[in-house]
Amino acid sequence: MSKGRGVLYFATTFRLVGIDPEKMRIRVKERTMPPPLPARKFLDYLDAGLPHCAGYAVHGSKLYMIGGNWIRKDGLDDPLRVPSNRVVDFPDGEAGITSNVYVADITSNSMEFEFSPICKMHGPKIKPMVLEVEGKLYVLSNLFGYLPESYDSPTFEVYDPKTNTVEALPDPPFYKAKAKGKAMINKWFVVGGKIYVIADDLFYSYKMNTRQWGISVTYVGAIESITWGFFVPGYDDVVIKFREDGSLLASLISPSSTRIRIQQVLELEDALDGIREDEMYLEWGNAAFVEMGEFKVGAIVPGSDMADNLIVFIFTFVLSKVRLPRKIPPYSKNWPKFLSLNCLNKGIYNLGPMRSFHEDVIVDAFFVEGSS
Repeated sequence: MSKGRGVLYFATTFRLVGIDPEKMRIRVKERTMPPPLPARKFLDYLDAGLPHCAGYAVHGSKLYMIGGNWIRKDGLDDPLRVPSNRVVDFPDGEAGITSNVYVADITSNSMEFEFSPICKMHGPKIKPMVLEVEGKLYVLSNLFGYLPESYDSPTFEVYDPKTNTVEALPDPPFYKAKAKGKAMINKWFVVGGKIYVIADDLFYSYKMNTRQWGISVTYVGAIESITWGFFVPGYDDVVIKFREDGSLLASLISPSSTRIRIQQVLELEDALDGIREDEMYLEWGNAAFVEMGEFKVGAIVPGSDMADNLIVFIFTFVLSKVRLPRKIPPYSKNWPKFLSLNCLNKGIYNLGPMRSFHEDVIVDAFFVEGSS
């Protein structure tokens, strides 16, 4: 198993933060007021004059930030209000969707992320989904009903960091078949040379070698589990998710079967020791999972306290499969435990006042190994 030492990054609506998870030593049971976050790196999009709701990907020593929406600085209460009906990309923060590709060196010793624009996508991208596959960044538009520009073709593109070039790819069928702003992407991931996308409760796949979209029958029996879950790194048949009460569910799935086994991971109760008694509210449904190495996962749970500060609960853990008996009745109600959890590090922190009710959303999260 990979040691997984490095920096854990997460982006909220207005901030990008990097922390060393090995230094999370605070016992939440002994704290009534969460302390400030011991950030390795920090970025406030508004202060830096950068768009928010971008997509992120790491390639080598570089962090790429793609697309996003500009925040207008005219004093209105809601910085995420409906922008104008045209796409703009002004450096002074006017409202609109950007197509810029920015890059920052994550090995820099600076506390701040120093992003620079290096090129543009062919189409605007707000809160795009970004996957790094074989050294290239695949970028898929994420539609917002109140932003018709987010549908503008091309909605699917690939960026090559080696050549600093962008190429438009075929628009996916779920965008072609829908009116503007109507398609809804729930999930996308890569398995075996294909990009899988769950959109409007259907499974689509994109073959990178042929550059063709199609309807997929793989994993179709587990579409609900995958839509709201996270594949445990190292396993292609285990998906985890939080319930609203903070309990962790694990699903054992099969690409070719409709049978799904579900287990509540009870070891999580020890990891959450004292959390629910504090005077704060955690949004378990908005939590983000992060791949930190083989079988190793990070979880970032946003929330708020009584003073409307943004609170984040962060913990890292290892998930291991338990050897199952050779013979199990196919529909037994007493399905044995198939997964165990070992908590590694945890902490709960105060990021300061929330700027709007949109603040408590984790937009993206990722881990960079070996950069601590």
